[in-house]
Amino acid sequence: MGNLVYYSQKDKRWGAIPYTIRNDPKQTIATSACGPTCMAMVAATWRDTSILPPETSKLALDLGYRTENSGTDWGYFKAAAMRYGLEQKQTNNLEEVKNALAAGSLVIASMGPGHLTGGGHYVLLVGINAKWIEVHDPNHSYRYPNDGLVTGIKGDGKIKVDEGVFRREAKQYWIFPKPDKNEEDQPMTASERKEFEAQRLKVNELTSMVTTLTLKVKDIETNIPAPKWFLTEFGDKLMEKMSDPTGTLDFWRSLAVSLRVQGYKKVI
Repeated sequence: MGNLVYYSQKDKRWGAIPYTIRNDPKQTIATSACGPTCMAMVAATWRDTSILPPETSKLALDLGYRTENSGTDWGYFKAAAMRYGLEQKQTNNLEEVKNALAAGSLVIASMGPGHLTGGGHYVLLVGINAKWIEVHDPNHSYRYPNDGLVTGIKGDGKIKVDEGVFRREAKQYWIFPKPDKNEEDQPMTASERKEFEAQRLKVNELTSMVTTLTLKVKDIETNIPAPKWFLTEFGDKLMEKMSDPTGTLDFWRSLAVSLRVQGYKKVI
């Protein structure tokens, strides 16, 4: 497994950012975005470390998965996995989850009241060692019960939890296997997408410039009747003296210069 990324939803860099669909100032990333914060840890670990909780929280809002009072809807994780080009499987089977962890997958768990939350909460499962499941809890300051089922409490959000806690308190899981190593088959990272968009804009600008120049060159190289500006200055009587009163734009410009040098005046 690559370097695991840990994010706290209470981080001062983004904790106060609103995470609400009803303009409630009390609903912020710190108070309500445990789900998107877990998703940010998954995406940053598997895809690009530039992916942060504000991005994944905005994604939940934009896609309509932020509920009014119940945090983030379960459907968000499938949509987010598609957004970041990740495989995802939803399950309620702890044995399947344990096997996935042993194989190196990351797993988001929806927890009910108990050892990890007083109400509802999402945590990220990152490993397993015998009966102990390694967890990244985005709410790093939660006060866990002192009954020996949660260990490694350091205030950094990285804890170990007895598997029995999940057997009794978890409601649902989302498994995210490690992506294939074949980069050609992988979607762009956030930084790659940003660079691609910048390059795409430049290509569009250059294409527009080439089109404009092509039209100008075509005008210059195509035989056309005397331009309006030429007739205004020299009159149409001159056209009667020409066997073929057409020419390129350069021809009319050169002829105009020559007539001016000769002192030719418009015949009324």
